Amino acid sequence: MKRVWPVGKTLSAFAVAVLAAAWLSAAESQQASKSQAINYGRPFETPTRPALLMLPPGAVEPAGWLRDWCLAARDGYTGHMDEVHIEFRRAWAADHTMTGERLNWPKGAWPYEGGGYWFDGLVRLGYALRDDGLVEQARKRFDVVVTRMNPNSIVFLWWLNKNNPDDAKAITCDGGWPIWASGLLGRGMAAYYAGSKDKRVLEALEAAYAGDRNWLRLPGGMSSVWPALETYTWTGNRRIAEALSAIFSKDAPAQGVAPPPWGRYRRMPNDKPGAEANEHGVVFLESTTPWALGYLWTGNREFLDVTLAWHDLLEREAMQPSGVPVMDEYWGPTGAFRGTETCDVAGYLWSQIVLLSVSGQGRMADRAERAFFNAGPATVARDFRTHVYFQSPNRVVDNSPPCPHGPGASGCSYKPFHMPLCCTAALNRIVPNYVMHMWMATCDNGLAAAHYGPCKVTALAADRVPVEIACHTEYPFGEVIEMGVKPAREATFPLSFRIPGWCKNAELSVNGSRIEAVPDARGFVRVERLWKAGDTVRLRFPMAARVTTGRDRNAQGAPYASVSYGPLLFALPIADTQGPNAPDPGAKWNYALDGLGEKPQAEVRVERKPMPTPWNWPLASPVVLRARAVAIDWNPDPKAPRLPAEPMAKADQTEPITLVPYGCTKFRVSMFPVTGRLWNRLEATK
Repeated sequence: MKRVWPVGKTLSAFAVAVLAAAWLSAAESQQASKSQAINYGRPFETPTRPALLMLPPGAVEPAGWLRDWCLAARDGYTGHMDEVHIEFRRAWAADHTMTGERLNWPKGAWPYEGGGYWFDGLVRLGYALRDDGLVEQARKRFDVVVTRMNPNSIVFLWWLNKNNPDDAKAITCDGGWPIWASGLLGRGMAAYYAGSKDKRVLEALEAAYAGDRNWLRLPGGMSSVWPALETYTWTGNRRIAEALSAIFSKDAPAQGVAPPPWGRYRRMPNDKPGAEANEHGVVFLESTTPWALGYLWTGNREFLDVTLAWHDLLEREAMQPSGVPVMDEYWGPTGAFRGTETCDVAGYLWSQIVLLSVSGQGRMADRAERAFFNAGPATVARDFRTHVYFQSPNRVVDNSPPCPHGPGASGCSYKPFHMPLCCTAALNRIVPNYVMHMWMATCDNGLAAAHYGPCKVTALAADRVPVEIACHTEYPFGEVIEMGVKPAREATFPLSFRIPGWCKNAELSVNGSRIEAVPDARGFVRVERLWKAGDTVRLRFPMAARVTTGRDRNAQGAPYASVSYGPLLFALPIADTQGPNAPDPGAKWNYALDGLGEKPQAEVRVERKPMPTPWNWPLASPVVLRARAVAIDWNPDPKAPRLPAEPMAKADQTEPITLVPYGCTKFRVSMFPVTGRLWNRLEATK
């Protein structure tokens, strides 16, 4: 998976970071004092505060089924990547110091990207689980970099010398690949500092992004914008401020400060379908999302609006029913056998979390939940030890569909690793990023429930009053979320609860008293009161079956339908009792949906069973849907599977089918052909 960025130039320095504290002006000192009035405010704030403030790693702990999944990640890939492939032992290792052309990713430098992805997930999962072993494993890997940084280092590439012309040229190789990889490491280091407050790590971050060169201006530098901004808010370093200001100045793209490809995303997209050329998935996500940070840095709302517009374009033109866009490896039109790279599952989830924090719009959390609950588990096997490079809505045989990019057909099989190793590394970010951001802080010293699931948050509210909130729920497999609120002392502060966009008639009560659950323009209900230990909050999000229809532009415009229930996509499962690459040869899957229409909730039967423990996304799901379908002559060629061009089967005879959550399947059909009767009914209701 080769990322192509045009070559640019700039360098970095270390000594300036050491002197940063001496440069603070009286105004900056006053600003630092003022920010302390805000729980989780930083000493040096941006001109515009994010709508929701991210809590430090470890503030949110998973519980119930979600903790089971986190433990599977720990015992599978995340805690044991050194055993998966030798390249992970080389990731940012003391003896893996590539120079010259070897800094091209295919010539030995790949582990710099892989290490950045892995370490980021490793440290976040360690703090989420309060697992000292994982945190210590991350600390040792970061220490290699932290202890070797010197005044001439180039970003985190400590063995290079900014004053050496050959080294300065080498970092521009492969479209700025070394800078791109360094930014990923910087994110992990920023997360580690937020959880540990290890001053050595902060000094290394400051050294990387301050100095006499502006690394953010280099192609590949988009990955560094987030950790650079984080570092500024902790240190107030003026060199970093200057670098960010150069990127987010009004004329930056025209002046070449923001080079292609990410300079392209500074402007509004053309909303006409097909007007915008597609882009490599990772490059798109990493090139669009940083512009939202320009809104925080400048106060110019245009930066945020542009970013949201690009992501809305992606939603319209490429979104799969599983909650992630087609990105195989370029984004493209929705399709039953189109793929999404696992790197992009992780990247898309992270981008929506960032946009949620900056904008406060609950629809970003809706997107994050749908991606996490559906595409997230589809990336890995139930034991978290094999994974796919690409996933698709329909998977009926192994090595199907033939993947158009990257590693070829094997990319759609579950394997211990795929070459290139980017997806094997990036998948470690999916689970901890969701868990860490289930709760966020608000600028009025309250807390906000952003994403739902079983968890416990321990955070500050009101005038720095410690508060513990335990969330007991089977969500998204159940409708009810019960919360126990336990402040260290009685205190008045707001709690905000996101109402999912798909939910009608949400219910909210505090200590048994009903509260009107009408969301505000951003999708939240705010409850401010005197909270006492023992207070309880009960949320209920009534779920109903929903049918989404569209046309598969990859299959001659064939119509399709998908069934959802709450945030979950449902699929016809094909049993994989012999492993995630061996479908049941006798399974029937050639069906077109029928019998759903204007009121699908009245025509779908919901059946519930107790949650299995431990949770591993089993086919024996705790919630299943019973629907009606028609057997049709749908026999896609495994070498080039497509929906038939005319799936308007006659609804002469129907038979019941059972649908389970998409994430519980390894082989499935989730984008169904439809009968002519159903299609006409659905189209008539639009």
